[in-house]
Amino acid sequence: MPSQLPIVPVHERVDDGSDTSGDDEDETRIENAGLDDLRYKAAGEVQTQKQSKAKRNLDFGMDYLINAEKRAGLNCRRKVFNVCFDNNDIVESDHLCCDSSQSLGCKRCCVSQPSICCDIHNPDHFDFLDTNVSKPPPLPQRSHLPKFQMTGSDFMLRTTLNNWREQKAISVYGWAHLNDFGATIIMPNAILDRIIDSAHHRKIQTVQDLKREMGWTDAEKFGDDVLVIVRAHAPTPFATNPLRPLTAVPHPIGGSSTCKNKCSACRQEGHNGNVIFHFFMDT
Repeated sequence: MPSQLPIVPVHERVDDGSDTSGDDEDETRIENAGLDDLRYKAAGEVQTQKQSKAKRNLDFGMDYLINAEKRAGLNCRRKVFNVCFDNNDIVESDHLCCDSSQSLGCKRCCVSQPSICCDIHNPDHFDFLDTNVSKPPPLPQRSHLPKFQMTGSDFMLRTTLNNWREQKAISVYGWAHLNDFGATIIMPNAILDRIIDSAHHRKIQTVQDLKREMGWTDAEKFGDDVLVIVRAHAPTPFATNPLRPLTAVPHPIGGSSTCKNKCSACRQEGHNGNVIFHFFMDT
């Protein structure tokens, strides 16, 4: 017997005495139109595959399968399988001839009709496939580090970190894991490079800085060891006492005490000779 999907029987409508012949005809016409469109595209897809192996667009069968509830005349995923795999052209079962002693024929050869159609008609039977995976929290924004020329202390920091992660890999996982996977099992190369860049710009002071700047999952586990190495090769700059703010000396309202107007005629302060000249000219 060919191993193909069984055909789902058509559910009969219960006659409640009302005249629904017009509705049945419209529903049948829409269903046939949707299936005919699928069959037409299925035949065209076979010819296209024979002419060219490269497919740039989404496969029509996958498109109809995903959007079965939105396609007019389908509203069932099993119909898509029946058309794409030619299940409707399956030969009739010979289970009655296989075992004539049974009124229903051979139970092994009889094509059984499934009681569950698809997730559209029987959504309760597919609840176990639903996944509720929560999104991980967004990573904190890390600093933008400009490019720089590595110095001798940066190269020493890289060498020390390489030696440390090799020894840590041996102590935690054993020499065999170091030989098979390398020291990146403790600290990936990208994390090591980021530590060197951040240490050069004095961005690493605490374990929280390691988690923020590196996104390293093992920062809580190995962060203290890394901080000791970073502080030894990239010490923090000395803290300087802030300068005292300059206090402004208040000036008298009449003007500056060091420079006052002095009259050239009477030698008195507070006016000049031009004021007296203009006074006599006006009078």
